[in-house]
Amino acid sequence: MTSETEFEPDNRSDEHIDADGQDSSMPADPLIGLLVDDRYRIQARLARGGMATVYVAHDERLDRPVALKVIHPHLAESADFVARFRREARAAARIVSPGVVSVFDQGVIHGQGFLVMELIDGTNLRALLQAQGAFTVSQSLQYTQDILEALRAAHRVGVIHRDIKPENVLVPSEGPVRVTDFGLARAASEVSMSTTGSMLGTVAYMAPEIATTGVCDARTDIYAVGIMLNEMLTGAVPWQGETAMQMAYHHVNDSVPLPSEFEPWIPRELDDLVAALAAKDPEDRPLDAQEALDLLLRARASIPAEIAGKRAEVEAAEEDGEHKTAALGLVELTAPLPAQKLPATSQAIVHVSGGVTQVAHRKTRRSRFGKLAALIVSLLIVGVVGGLWWWHEYGPGSYITMPVTDGRTVTDVENDLRTLHLKFQEREDFSDTVQTGIVISTTPGSQERVHKRAEVLVVVSKGVDMRTAPNLKGMATDAAKNALTSSGLAVGNVTEDWSEDVEKGKVISQSVEAGSSIRHDTSVDFVVSKGREPLSVPALGGKSADEVRQTLESMGLVPEATEAFSSTVAQGTVISQETAAGTTLHRGDKVQYTVSKGPETVEVPTVQGLQESQARSALEAAGLQVRVERFMGGLFGTVRSSDPAAGTVVPRGTTVTLTIV
Repeated sequence: MTSETEFEPDNRSDEHIDADGQDSSMPADPLIGLLVDDRYRIQARLARGGMATVYVAHDERLDRPVALKVIHPHLAESADFVARFRREARAAARIVSPGVVSVFDQGVIHGQGFLVMELIDGTNLRALLQAQGAFTVSQSLQYTQDILEALRAAHRVGVIHRDIKPENVLVPSEGPVRVTDFGLARAASEVSMSTTGSMLGTVAYMAPEIATTGVCDARTDIYAVGIMLNEMLTGAVPWQGETAMQMAYHHVNDSVPLPSEFEPWIPRELDDLVAALAAKDPEDRPLDAQEALDLLLRARASIPAEIAGKRAEVEAAEEDGEHKTAALGLVELTAPLPAQKLPATSQAIVHVSGGVTQVAHRKTRRSRFGKLAALIVSLLIVGVVGGLWWWHEYGPGSYITMPVTDGRTVTDVENDLRTLHLKFQEREDFSDTVQTGIVISTTPGSQERVHKRAEVLVVVSKGVDMRTAPNLKGMATDAAKNALTSSGLAVGNVTEDWSEDVEKGKVISQSVEAGSSIRHDTSVDFVVSKGREPLSVPALGGKSADEVRQTLESMGLVPEATEAFSSTVAQGTVISQETAAGTTLHRGDKVQYTVSKGPETVEVPTVQGLQESQARSALEAAGLQVRVERFMGGLFGTVRSSDPAAGTVVPRGTTVTLTIV
C-alpha cells in the first residue's frame, strides 16, 4: 500500500447502468461513433470507473447491442498489464453461469485493451442500496445466494474475482443478479504489486490477507460477500465513516461487527452467517462459494416468515389468504307403489298351481246337494293347498339353515349359498384379525335360520387397514399432529430434544420412517427440537491440557489452546481461559485458553576473557541477573569464570556470578 487514496471506496459504477445516451455536460468522447475491430460500433458512453470506461456498442455482425469496456490509458501503457488482462479475460470467458455477465470478445483499440460483454438492462446493487437504504432479510439473502452461485461457477474453473462489491453486481429487470469484472481486478492488482508494491481494491470489502500478504483465494471473495450481506441488512459497511487506513486497520485487527449490534431484531442465524463468511482468519471461513452456499441455505431455512419480510427500520405488512370449503349433501327420495285391487265377485273359485292364484267365474246348475258337496270339497282343497303354500312360502317350511360362513374363504361360502339358492351381496371391509379373502361375517349369521328368498350380506376381509406414514420432519408440533390425524394414524409420545440443525419447535425425527406402510392403529412418536443445546463452559484453570481437551471434546465444544511461558504454573497446565467459565455456548463453538510451557529458559553466554562491562551487558541481554566477585581486587577487570558456566541452560532471570581478576 502506497497511500490512503488507493483504499478509498470507489462508488462509481464499473459496469453497465441504465442510460440511453451521453450526458451533454461531458466533453466529446473521441471513441463515440468509432467502428472497433470492423465489428463493434460505439454508440454512447455509459459509465467511467477506476479501471475502465463502459460504452454501449452495436455488434454489426450479429446485430445486437453489447457493452464495450475500454481499459484506461494509464493501465494500457503497461505491457505486463495488457498481457495479464488478455489472460484474465480468457479465464473469465470460461465461466458459464446465469449469474455472471458473459464475456464475448476481447481486443485492443488505440493501444488500449477492451472487452466485449453482455449488455445488462438494469441498475447495480450500489444504486439499489442507495435508493432503499437497506434490504429486507429475504431480499438480502436472495441477492447473496445469487452472488454465491455466480462465484461457485467461477471458483470451479479457478477464477477468483478479487473485487466483489455492490458496484460489480448488476440487478437486471428479470432473473438473478449478475456479477461482472471477473479477472480485471486481478490483472490490475498484479501489475500494481509488481510496479508500486501496492494492492488495488475497495477497502470496505477487502479481506485482511490482501492487506497483510497480498495472497488471494476463493475465501477472499467469500469475505467480501460477508461484508456485502452485512451492508444489505444494516444499510452500512462495517466501520463506515472512518478513513481508508483506519478501515484497513480494522479489517486486519478486528472481527467484523455483527448485524444485530446495529439492528437488535436480526436473529442469531444471520449473525452466525455473517461471522462465518467475514471471519478475520481465512481458515475460519467457508472453503469456497459452494460451502458458503450451504451455510446460507441452512440459515435461510431457519428464518421465520415474520423476520424474512423485515428490514432496518422498516416493518413489512403481510396478507394471509383464506380457503373456503363447501359441503355437498345427498338426498334420497323414495315413492310408494300403488296398491292393486282384485275385482270382487260373488262366485269365485280359487285355483292354486305353482304358487299362483287364479280367479275364474263359472256358472253352475248343480243341485243344492251337489253345490254343497262341491263347496266342501273345494274348501278342503283350498285349505290343503293353501296350507301347503303357506308352509312353504311363509311358514317353517320357507326357512333354511345358513351354512357355516365365518372364517371360511369367500369362494367356498358363496358356492354354498348358490347351492341353497340364496341370493347374496358381497362387501369388503378391513379387519385387524381376519386375513384377506376370508369371510368376516354374514347377515344372517353363520348357521342361523333364514328365509329362502332372503338376500344374504357377505362381509369379506380386505386385511389390515394399512396407512402411509407422513413425513413429519421439519413440521411444527401442531402441524405434525394434524398430519398424523389426517392420515388416519394416532399421535404417540411427543418428546423434546436438543438439535444443532433443526429449528426450535420443529420435528427432528419420528418413530416410523416416512412413506412406510403401517397399521392404522399404530401410534407414531416424534421428537421436537428444543433448539441448540446450551453448554456452560467449565472452569479450566489449574487442570492439565489433556484433561481440558478431553472434557471440552466430550461436551461437543472445540478446544482452542495457546501456549505461554510461566514461572509459576507447571508445564502442560492451564494458566488462564479467555472464554470465561460459565459462558453459555453451543456444540461446535470454540473455547479459548492458555497452557503453560513452563518457565522460559536461556543459555548462559560465554563471557570468559571479557571485560566486566561487556560480560554484564551480554548476560543482561540474555535476560540473566549479574553478581560480581573480585579476585585480588579485580585489578584487571577481566572475567575469569562464570557460575553457572557458559552453555548452561537456566531459567530466565537466573543470577550468574562472575569472577573478576
